Amino acid sequence: MEFMGYPRADGTAGARNYIAVIPAVQCGNELADRIAMEVGGNVVALPHNGACVNVKPDKDMIERTLVGLGCNPNVAGVVVVGVGCDGIPADSVADGIAASNKPVELVTIEREGSYDNALEKGIRAASLMLADASLLQREGFDISYLTFASKCTGSTPASIMACNPAIGWAADTLVEQGGTFLFSETAEIIGAEHLLARRGETDEVSRRIVEVATRMEDRIRATGVDIRGSQPVPANILGGMTTLEEKSLGAIAKSGKSKIRGVLEWGERPPCKGMFFMDGSANTPQIFVGFAAGGAQVQSLNYGAGLPTKLRAYTVATGGIPISPVLKVFSSPQDKPQMDYFDIYTGTIIEGSETVADVGQRILEELVAVASGKPCKQEMHSRYSEMLLMYNTGPLL
Repeated sequence: MEFMGYPRADGTAGARNYIAVIPAVQCGNELADRIAMEVGGNVVALPHNGACVNVKPDKDMIERTLVGLGCNPNVAGVVVVGVGCDGIPADSVADGIAASNKPVELVTIEREGSYDNALEKGIRAASLMLADASLLQREGFDISYLTFASKCTGSTPASIMACNPAIGWAADTLVEQGGTFLFSETAEIIGAEHLLARRGETDEVSRRIVEVATRMEDRIRATGVDIRGSQPVPANILGGMTTLEEKSLGAIAKSGKSKIRGVLEWGERPPCKGMFFMDGSANTPQIFVGFAAGGAQVQSLNYGAGLPTKLRAYTVATGGIPISPVLKVFSSPQDKPQMDYFDIYTGTIIEGSETVADVGQRILEELVAVASGKPCKQEMHSRYSEMLLMYNTGPLL
């Protein structure tokens, strides 16, 4: 299979062709947004909540993530915005992105002497990058150039029967054809981590799967909470879930059956192609950011049933991440009235009119179509967005 993508200097292929304006820290969000708004078109700001008050390990993780966002194949050029006293160095972010050989411009208020000067330089740089990017034409690329990532939400028994196994089938097929698949939600492998560990390509990978699950559970216990007594969450219970283990078994179904080549920290880029587990929370917007920083050109959010399907934006009130389209997939026959706001309906598996493989093939074909430029439903129906949420493992100072 092939998709039509934008060629990048580092040998990757973009499903979209954005110019990203990335602030080094939260203080630069307004300036980044102003630059993007003034230029318009395919220039998008990526405001976020990373700040100087993060402890160093989290600052390092945020820096790696910002670099990863700028290096995402869907980005043609980047303007990095800083104040000058940024706890996450703007110049380090710019240098990291520049290693991908795409155009990068660093703009800080300190270097330019004033806010207005920085704004003017940022607008000029973004405008020139946009003009150059507009000349790029899509070319045919093998599906092996795709990195697809998936998260589930509103989990119910319908997730276990329909959307997650169908996504897993598509993931296995993509990996078989040389592509890359990312999945995450560490809290939602607890109770099933031993099953995932059996799929580790090496003993070290198997050990790491168990290690990150244990690390997450230890962090939660340190707060005085036993996750095994706090899950599933109310929406899962309303949908028919009963235990954490049941939820985890359903969640890992979206990873299919392929061997797992490695375990990534949040926002880390995989070192090679194949299937990878990424450590992270189950918070939808954080997962989207981590996946995009890991290089995912297209993502999916897989719904079980119930009230979450009635939201027009993604769950957890997020508009998504502008540079990486997200397919909305749902499972429940009773939620068919919401179909106009979803890309793929998988409830035919429950109804008995299609197999998991039939629906998985449809998902794969839709993935290729969206990677080739077809807008997903969220791109068509919603302009809502929020700042990107960075993953923190330590306290704020």
